[in-house]
Amino acid sequence: MDARSGFVVVLCLMGLTCAIPVKYVDCGSASGKVTTVDINPCPSQPCQLHKGSSYSVNVTFSSGVATQTSTAVVHGVVAGIPIPFSIPNCDGCKSGIQCPIQKQQTYYYQTTLPVKSEYPSLKLVVQWELRDDDKKDLFCIKFPVQLV
Repeated sequence: MDARSGFVVVLCLMGLTCAIPVKYVDCGSASGKVTTVDINPCPSQPCQLHKGSSYSVNVTFSSGVATQTSTAVVHGVVAGIPIPFSIPNCDGCKSGIQCPIQKQQTYYYQTTLPVKSEYPSLKLVVQWELRDDDKKDLFCIKFPVQLV
């Protein structure tokens, strides 16, 4: 192991950010293109989300349209049925994005995903959309998680 690899291992062991890109599927990003999705902490996939904890969700994307606003809509998909999932702040312009959003620019959407202790333990797919002024998806991604 070289010095740089050792440094990264030490940082991870210290509990600092050690996210790995999450495998996701594009579910109809009409105007944007997602380049990376990170959930922190998520050391393995599917991400195991512990009830009573909160997770950082970071999506890097480029926008194909200009829009004044952006609104996050999140669903948990269980047995093919989308169930609305509440997040603390659905305003993308207050989640790391400087609005108005410009066409062909790259943005770093950052928010928190709380996992309530009353949620059942199960595997599901999270569908995360960020919508523009016309309620069209700037991005739409799906990724598997396991609530434990």
